[in-house]
Amino acid sequence: MSVIDRLEIIDGYFDGDRFIMRSIAGYSVDGAYKANGLRSMARLIEGDDPINLIIDKERTIFIPVGKNEQLKQELFMIAGELEREKI
Repeated sequence: MSVIDRLEIIDGYFDGDRFIMRSIAGYSVDGAYKANGLRSMARLIEGDDPINLIIDKERTIFIPVGKNEQLKQELFMIAGELEREKI
């Protein structure tokens, strides 16, 4: 089973040394991320603190606290796959 197949919250695809993220929790984000950026984002997620991702002045994505750990794991999983591809 590939990393893409295991993603539940994040939707996107790999493009060389970047991950093209299309959505988080069904909300459009459209961005390109490298491993270091994804790891930095994952490290900001702490236990029971709610996560609100501000996409622009009109869109904010609320991640339910119960999904924090899953989101964090997915970000680390994607970053790990990007680093494996570099080898």
